Amino acid sequence: MPKPPPDYDAEELRAWRRNVQEVENRLKKSEKNLLKRIELFALRFEYGAKVISEKIREDPMFAAHFAKEPRRTGLHEKMAAEWLQNLEQVNEFEVLKKSGKDALYITSDGEIRKGMKNPPSKSLDFRWRTGNTTIYASHKYTRESGGNQDSQYKEMEKLLRQFQSSSEEACVLLVIVDGPYYKDKKMADLRNNTRSHPPQSYVTHIEGVPDILNDYVE
Repeated sequence: MPKPPPDYDAEELRAWRRNVQEVENRLKKSEKNLLKRIELFALRFEYGAKVISEKIREDPMFAAHFAKEPRRTGLHEKMAAEWLQNLEQVNEFEVLKKSGKDALYITSDGEIRKGMKNPPSKSLDFRWRTGNTTIYASHKYTRESGGNQDSQYKEMEKLLRQFQSSSEEACVLLVIVDGPYYKDKKMADLRNNTRSHPPQSYVTHIEGVPDILNDYVE
């Protein structure tokens, strides 16, 4: 029986609740980011920072305004990583660096390179082995349409286009996209940029990964 895919919405709701409960503790510790948000709120609405801090302590609903957004803490990517590394087809799973000398990128000529000063694309998120094949993967969860969300889509599209020129041997690129943004039209448009010959690339929702990997199991 295949393992159910991550329930992003349910876990995001749980994360929001946890983050609301943490606001008062963050205030007690004078967390830098929280104090900045309080200062910004004070500037916008002309309340004193002391009054705002007291309101946070007294009113959980008001405190919720200052809770960390789960999507900004990498929640969806962490859930995807946990699910992927537990697949029976996955070995030597790695969560890759986001930036710096160890981050991996796809160049304009399709090469996978480490630690570029002027990154040509979004860095890759995961790497693992399936059989004798190295799998590189990028994951994105996008909820709705809009400026930033459309930019995320274009990042995935760019990765696929750049991989078109790849001459890497025994590797595969998976672009894993989840969330209500990626409906049939968006999925079809992304798949128009995949490679059907080695090294191959694929676009899929996360639940489709096992079927793709089955073709590479030795």
